[in-house]
Amino acid sequence: MKLFDTHTHLFFPDFKEDFEKVLERAAAAGVGYFLNVGTNNDTSHQSLQLAKKFPNMYAAVGIHPNEAGTAHPEHLAEFDEWLRDPKVVAVGEIGLDYYRHHADPAIQRQTFINFLKIAERHQKPIILHIRDAYDDVIQILKDFLPPPIRGVSHCFSGTPTHLEQLVHLGLHISFAGPLTYPKNDVLREAAALCPKNKLLVETDAPYLPPQSARGKRNEPARMVETAERLAALHRMPLDVFSEQLLENCRNLFGLSPACVSSA
Repeated sequence: MKLFDTHTHLFFPDFKEDFEKVLERAAAAGVGYFLNVGTNNDTSHQSLQLAKKFPNMYAAVGIHPNEAGTAHPEHLAEFDEWLRDPKVVAVGEIGLDYYRHHADPAIQRQTFINFLKIAERHQKPIILHIRDAYDDVIQILKDFLPPPIRGVSHCFSGTPTHLEQLVHLGLHISFAGPLTYPKNDVLREAAALCPKNKLLVETDAPYLPPQSARGKRNEPARMVETAERLAALHRMPLDVFSEQLLENCRNLFGLSPACVSSA
């Protein structure tokens, strides 16, 4: 069995002291592939550098909505350059965040639209960060991208209705540690409704550890707990479910079986 952590931030300082041990624990747990996701210009570049160093790592480049104020037009050319690299498999994370107030909503929306245009130009899937903003994100997607839309709603936290709308547009849905939290029955209801061929699993490490590690730093090895819960919701053994997840990753990110396999 091999799992793909489809959204992590292993370049963050949180992993500086024990990076190699983190990778060893991930391998021992069955997590064999990683997509490191940028949040601004600097971290997007770091994500690409890490992907070039490790054959089982890939990169996404983008500007997080909380950092939308840093998205100066003269800096966007860097993303065009990075997206030409074959190890960069997605644009993200991008989207809207109305929960925190680090960036004006109008600036967030314009930055989001700019990156949707970049993704369309490069024919890359998008990685969506959505917090308290599902209706606005869905409307912008309808306005600016023709369906089916290649992309993923990362760390999904919406309602079953939001999930159905996103899947209808063509998007994949990714679940993280909150799926395992005792009070998240509505989230589990949504996860159970998601078509199997649209499911992904992630850590968002170092954030959002699963229930057994609440209060601790998250890391890829802990993703197995989330994957087990998602497999149970779909009444599948994890070893069979993991094959479905890898196939979903290959389809979304344009990876060949030679690049991402269970062997």
